[in-house]
Amino acid sequence: MSGNTDYFPLERNRYFYGKLLTVRDFDIEQTYMRNSARLMHRLALGAGVVCGLGVSASDSSTLLIESGMAIDYLGRMVVLEKPLLRKLQMLEGQETIREKESAYLCLEYQETQVEPVNAIGTASGDSRQFNITREGARLFLTTQEPDYRALLEASGRENVSVLYAGDELSLVLTVPESVCAGREFTVDLLVVKNERTPPISFELSGASGFVETEDGRIHLQFREDPEETRRVYQVSFRMMARRMSDLESAFLPSGGEIDLELGSHRCKNYVEVGAKCYLCRDPLQLSQRRRLADNLEHRLKGRDIPIYLAKLELLHSAGSVFLTSVTNLPFEQRIARESAQVGDSGPRTVTSSVRSLEYWQKPDVKSFFQPNTGALHFDFGIPSPEQYDYAVSHGTVDMTLPGGVRVNSKIFSEEIPHGLGPGMVDVRLSIEFANRSAGDETALCFGNSEIFVKGKLKEGVPWVEAAAIVYPHRGTMRIGLWLHDMVDGNRLTVHYFAQKPERDTSRILAQRRTGLSIAPEFSRVAARGTIHFKAEVTGSEDKSVHWVVKDANGGVIDHNGIYQAPELPGTYEIMAISSADEDTAASAFVIVE
Repeated sequence: MSGNTDYFPLERNRYFYGKLLTVRDFDIEQTYMRNSARLMHRLALGAGVVCGLGVSASDSSTLLIESGMAIDYLGRMVVLEKPLLRKLQMLEGQETIREKESAYLCLEYQETQVEPVNAIGTASGDSRQFNITREGARLFLTTQEPDYRALLEASGRENVSVLYAGDELSLVLTVPESVCAGREFTVDLLVVKNERTPPISFELSGASGFVETEDGRIHLQFREDPEETRRVYQVSFRMMARRMSDLESAFLPSGGEIDLELGSHRCKNYVEVGAKCYLCRDPLQLSQRRRLADNLEHRLKGRDIPIYLAKLELLHSAGSVFLTSVTNLPFEQRIARESAQVGDSGPRTVTSSVRSLEYWQKPDVKSFFQPNTGALHFDFGIPSPEQYDYAVSHGTVDMTLPGGVRVNSKIFSEEIPHGLGPGMVDVRLSIEFANRSAGDETALCFGNSEIFVKGKLKEGVPWVEAAAIVYPHRGTMRIGLWLHDMVDGNRLTVHYFAQKPERDTSRILAQRRTGLSIAPEFSRVAARGTIHFKAEVTGSEDKSVHWVVKDANGGVIDHNGIYQAPELPGTYEIMAISSADEDTAASAFVIVE
């Protein structure tokens, strides 16, 4: 028995001398106090777990529920004053979990009539009544999936659409009802699966109604990490709203196609997404629309929703049911402590991501805040390391050996050009020799030849060290040899390999400078007429641009370059700005007649 589930009308007793008080008057008194407190709980705090109520597996068939308190969707306090140990077979609803792979442990408010007494003169004629109504909690199991639309809307989410629902997987999309034109917003995907669900790959695509994309279509793609162990989680997609305002448009006007892979199974389905979104012209209008939507009806949604304390993964064996895993508060029905502090509007969660920029681009950082969830995300752009191209040169120098005893003698070449001109050059040297183990074929030894001379290999490597002195201003070098042992013959051939940076970052940047042009550069059009402008980007793989009408009241232009002239005649400037380099822009001029 749950008692009255409505707050209204809010009526209280009016006392006066000589008033006859009956049971009805005392009921009104209690109802007013209860409803006032519940309404304040629901509107000021919300619904969910306030503290405690964690669920864990005490053993393979027993749950431990910690003490704690929750507020249900009618604002009523649901209290477990002591921890509870409950066998699965002892819980209400245990008969529904047979042969099921997963189930939910739910919590609801419950009233129980206690302390029976004799009653005289009751309206119903019963001689037995209860003296006290005890408020408590009801724990029960259910295998029925939640009403995701009701559940998410009651938690403040908007435009909820179930994209896919099956025994192994459910996918639920939420889209904001209002966004700011030309700014980023977030679309969220709720993923609900069970323990045996294979890794998933997901894509939702369709023609865009208000989202800025290169091809005019939305592509929401997600591939699950094979190591993912969560059974319920959320994936967020950041998107850019079109640079148009005071417009209501569908998220996917013509519906979308969902391409889903579940392990080796793949399916494609057409889905209708009924989400509509209003494009506000600026953050002020967006804030005003959200304040208007924050009404009593919106705040009091979800009155019949229980608190989903845990998602249980089950294993059936020999007629018994065993727990394999427990996921606490799978749908995050929790009242954050900071939400109860007056005036606290800071973020509840902070996340970050890093993207790589070209080495010549400037570092930047973007932030995204979701007022409905209190989530703050930082996106950092970090330039990649500088790049250099190298010029290389190779040549040989014949070094004439001295006569007589050559052990520990040193010889030097004349100053010779290395072929790369003036500048800093890196030179590596090698000694040419005849490899005895391979039929005296020519081989080169780099580095310390002593390793081979005193090793087990019988290559016939001469024990010689080589070094070079480089003269950067003259573009020349001198080679020296140190003969540690006797060397056969009258000469040694030294190979040199030289390299130097051919151009530095500034020269690379100059060669890869982004260029931009617009066609047509000059045009005439009638008032309210249209022109299709095209932009050509050179020097960058990113060919996208942002279109801007520079003059106030000079008409509008969309992301495809389609310009609509205003009613007022005049000459107006249209600008295209490169997405790859914001400093690169071009202009075209329109004469409106």
